[in-house]
Amino acid sequence: MKELKPNIFKWATSELSQDAFICWLLSWADHKESNDLYETSKFLINKLTNGAIDKFEKIEIRKQSNNIDIICIIDDTNVILIEDKVHTKNHGGQLERYYTILQGKYPIENIYPVYFKTGDQSNYKNIQKIGYKVFLRNDFLEVLNFGSQKGIQNEIFNDFKNHLQGIENSVQSYLHLPVDKWHWDSWKGFYMALQEEIGDGQWDYVPQMNGGFLGFWWHWGWNKVDDTIGYNYYLQLEHSKFCFKMSPDKRENAEKTRTHFRDLLYPTARNHQIKIHQNGRIGNSMTVAALSEPYIKTNTANFLDMTSTVENIKKIQNMIDKI
Repeated sequence: MKELKPNIFKWATSELSQDAFICWLLSWADHKESNDLYETSKFLINKLTNGAIDKFEKIEIRKQSNNIDIICIIDDTNVILIEDKVHTKNHGGQLERYYTILQGKYPIENIYPVYFKTGDQSNYKNIQKIGYKVFLRNDFLEVLNFGSQKGIQNEIFNDFKNHLQGIENSVQSYLHLPVDKWHWDSWKGFYMALQEEIGDGQWDYVPQMNGGFLGFWWHWGWNKVDDTIGYNYYLQLEHSKFCFKMSPDKRENAEKTRTHFRDLLYPTARNHQIKIHQNGRIGNSMTVAALSEPYIKTNTANFLDMTSTVENIKKIQNMIDKI
């Protein structure tokens, strides 16, 4: 379908472009005469500081100072540290380093570190552990929708909002597309919803020669073959494929541990009336079997039935727990 009008953010997709938009929006907090954008910028600052700051006289925006994506200094005393991400993740201790730099200049209680992410990643536990507020796409959309309700007609603002809403709609497409029509973002949205439903799991891109897939793995366990040999086992989704996986303690034990796991898995699955078949090759992390029927439950139109799907997955988890 032809787009209604060209959107610059369809082409300006880098984190630098997003940095620029965030800086642009924050800078409106210094322009009270522009009521709608001023109020929206003020609302953003309030959200980024967990409601701690809603009144101020001036702000200063710095971009890429000490390699920090964005610094917003409020009345010379409070500072918002923004590490801005689209699809990349935090790495190399950068978050701790940036926080430490600002602690050398401001009291820690005056610093508001924010991990600003409009893409998606599997979890944010380590980020929260070091004291950063996680500000996600839906959080930013709440701010942008607030601006629309205020009556903002600015082209830059509306283009970015529409761009971000388009990403959100794509990720949520698993809810309104038949399962056989799901695309990359659909699987991402499904995996994130599944994490919430089962309270477990990690997901990420798994590279392969054929281009790879988005994998979801969870429900780890440990088995011993004898006093010297053991292996981890876990469950993994490869889009529509449901795999039973394992990792031997040592590569040279791979065949022996695989045989041990299969000898436990196959009869247990039969007893629970779960159909599986042999799958996979010897390796450091290997598939030992795959489910022989779809794990995703659907209605007659092939749309996801999340409740039945989660029940089915929990049934398989319960079977694994019996090993």
